Amino acid sequence: MAIMTTWFTMAGILLLMLGFTLRTILMMRSSDATPREVPVPYGRELLFQYRQLFPHSAAPWVTQSALIGGVLLLLAGIGAQISR
Repeated sequence: MAIMTTWFTMAGILLLMLGFTLRTILMMRSSDATPREVPVPYGRELLFQYRQLFPHSAAPWVTQSALIGGVLLLLAGIGAQISR
């Protein structure tokens, strides 16, 4: 049981890091695709703009899945550790 909690916690942390990294890359790519005459959007507007610029990209779905999966695995690992 201890090995499982460790793996859940580590996998959760790694998925969260992957999700945050991908989200940063999406925001950087979206701001790079913005023309210079238009003010650069900020925050979530960058993600909305990315979806408009690249509608067939699976990157936003992968990012959201990694973040949700990371949180779930981290909570499962912490919950299993507390219940021990």
